[in-house]
Amino acid sequence: MKYLSYIIISIVSLGTVSAQTVGDAVRYSNYSPLGTAGSVGLGSSIGAMGGDYSVIGINPAGIAEFRSSVFTFTPSINTQSSDGFFTGDPNTSTNRSRSSFLVDNISFVASGGNRNGKWQTSNWAVGFSKLADFSRDVKIEGSTQGTITDRFVALANSSGLDDFEAGVADEAEAIFLNQDNVFQSDFFDDDIVNKDVFLDQRGSINEISFGWAGNYDNVLNLGISAGIPFVSYSENKTYKENFQADDFSSNLEYIESLNTSGAGINFKLGMQYRAMSQLRVGAAIHSPTWYKLNDNYATSMTYQFSSNAESGGGSGQSPDGSFKYGYTSPWKAVGSIGSIYKIGSIKGFVNADIEYLDFKNNEFDFTTDSNDPNEGTNTQNINGEIDNALGSATNLRLGTELAYESVRFRLGYSLSSSPYTNDSENSSSWSTGLGFRGDGFFIDLGYRRRSVTEGYNAYSVPGDNERDGLANIDTNYGKVVATVGFTF
Repeated sequence: MKYLSYIIISIVSLGTVSAQTVGDAVRYSNYSPLGTAGSVGLGSSIGAMGGDYSVIGINPAGIAEFRSSVFTFTPSINTQSSDGFFTGDPNTSTNRSRSSFLVDNISFVASGGNRNGKWQTSNWAVGFSKLADFSRDVKIEGSTQGTITDRFVALANSSGLDDFEAGVADEAEAIFLNQDNVFQSDFFDDDIVNKDVFLDQRGSINEISFGWAGNYDNVLNLGISAGIPFVSYSENKTYKENFQADDFSSNLEYIESLNTSGAGINFKLGMQYRAMSQLRVGAAIHSPTWYKLNDNYATSMTYQFSSNAESGGGSGQSPDGSFKYGYTSPWKAVGSIGSIYKIGSIKGFVNADIEYLDFKNNEFDFTTDSNDPNEGTNTQNINGEIDNALGSATNLRLGTELAYESVRFRLGYSLSSSPYTNDSENSSSWSTGLGFRGDGFFIDLGYRRRSVTEGYNAYSVPGDNERDGLANIDTNYGKVVATVGFTF
């Protein structure tokens, strides 16, 4: 079963909604470039070729390839299908799906060529691009040993009753003090409990970019850009338990809501060099993105039980929580090589991008809006977890385009390595596309298919990881993109 070695830290787990995790760092730093349909059809492999607005997010020097001004608009239809199951009950898998209509790109490139001088072009670009789409609907169900009340009992006995987890469980009577003044629940260690988890995840990262690029003497392209990404992420989790025995039955529902929003800034510097008429190479450096983020979160619980002797239960509600903090993503290096070819009346190119980033350079800072000395310790703890859990990754993107008269045909493929040090699995995607070039306008279509298998922890039990609610989620993503562009 894939990815079980990092299930505990892969996603924000139920019961820890207000705390940042290694999974949050991966979410905001590990994504595939999106944008125009031309870029999607090529698998976002355009780092050495340019001539498409989406190159501003890969190698901004490619903006220099424009010889006329261009406006583009790109809507998309996105589909998602997920299968989730608890690892202790792998034969129970539930499929959920969702579709959405999004705008992936709006951009304008102003071409200012001066063909009489050494600088052949001097182009400016501004635009909006979608970097990541977090939309997903997941259901996980199964019957396994253990219960989420194990977590609340452990928290209450070690740290007391907090406002969002153990305290809410105590209000709902899911945990209680026994005659030895120790917290416990109604369950035995070997009880098999029916569990359901519903995840409603929404949001995206959208970036506004500004850039300049110029072509010098038809040999060298230089470019620089600045990006302002906006993060919007929401996750509503509903965790349910149902237990039936001869003399006891119970029902529990625990709901968490999390909303994260914020913005950041980053910079990119790139170059492209024409080594010969058919061969081009490129290189780019991406700075870290420096984010300021804000979390709003809340929890609630209801619990009912019935036995031969009595019945009861209750409900609990947390206060509304809010927390501001800083987050810095890793820097990134991109190397590219491309070749132009001609076979009879068919022209085309092939491009390869290789991307390197070190996920250990993810960094949280909880002291940006707090004078609490404990936040300094919390910052060190989470960044220490990142150092232990994450490593470097090398990603490969390949793309090719064939052109016959006014028609374009594209293929793309990408291969990404896992950011986790104890996971050797790779994820991949493939894409294809068509394009038509008219007089003063063009239309492109693109399709991308991506599959991801990841671990998930429905809840974790401090000091007893063997009783965690471990699960797997298999997700298939489909994207259909259309770009309409005008040249002038």
